[in-house]
Amino acid sequence: MRIIKTVEFDIELDTHNQITKLKNLCFPQNKKDRSYYKQLPHFRYLVYDDDQLIGQMGVDHRVISVGNSIFKIFGVIDLCVMPKYRRQGIATQLLKLLTKLAEKRSIDFLLLVANYDRLYTKNGFVYVSNYCSFLRIHEHKNYGVALEKIENDFMIKQIGVKTWNQEELMDLLGYRF
Repeated sequence: MRIIKTVEFDIELDTHNQITKLKNLCFPQNKKDRSYYKQLPHFRYLVYDDDQLIGQMGVDHRVISVGNSIFKIFGVIDLCVMPKYRRQGIATQLLKLLTKLAEKRSIDFLLLVANYDRLYTKNGFVYVSNYCSFLRIHEHKNYGVALEKIENDFMIKQIGVKTWNQEELMDLLGYRF
């Protein structure tokens, strides 16, 4: 097994096709004819067994605000592993690689949306419940800015020394991944 970190614009068409198949296999409720759900990630970790793509994790790098605090984050997008390779620690390994990179690059938090939280709680993530402002995007169209109370959906992992206040408005300063 080998893991490659690559910026999005360096990924070739054949690899995008493999990512699309993997993503659609792992998230059948969100099938798309493309390698991303709402927006392209900034970079990805790609996991191979020989030449077969067996896992991937997209990462969005941005700043967000929570109240008056500005946080540098890595947003985890579409982390998935082919079913026959699950429960072998691959997803945990990807999260550990991202955590190490975040520590080196002075990232404040890892942020993700979770439907299945056992993996993430095991890797140091906790749920946060904030009112949230984000750009509402669907099928390449902007539907304006949403303001919603988000509960049991967003998870964070603190990397730096900054603290998260759940009483403050979280502004994603972009789309909700």
